[in-house]
Amino acid sequence: MNISSNLRAIDTIKGEILSEVAKLFRTLADYDELGEYESVSNGIATIIAMDYILARRLGLTYAGIDSKISELLTIGEENGHELEVEFADMSDLRKFLGSR
Repeated sequence: MNISSNLRAIDTIKGEILSEVAKLFRTLADYDELGEYESVSNGIATIIAMDYILARRLGLTYAGIDSKISELLTIGEENGHELEVEFADMSDLRKFLGSR
C-alpha cells in the first residue's frame, strides 16, 4: 500500500513539474519589456520546490541535493562554463547556497 501511494505521489509530482515547465515556457515566450515577473518567479519557485519534493520521494535528502548542486556548480566554475565566465552565475549561486 505504501509503495503504491509513493508511486502515485511521484507520478503526480512529475506531472506538476512538467505542467509548470510548460507554463513557464509559455510565459517566457510572451515575455514583454514590462515582464510578468510574478508569474516567472512563481513558476521557477514551484519547479524548484517540486524538484526537491520529488527527490525526497525518491529517497534523497534535501541536504544531499544541495550538496550535489554545489558540487556541479564547482565543476562548472572549474571548467569555465559559459555562464560562469560571462556572468559568474555558478560561483554566485554556490556562495548563496553555502551561506544558507
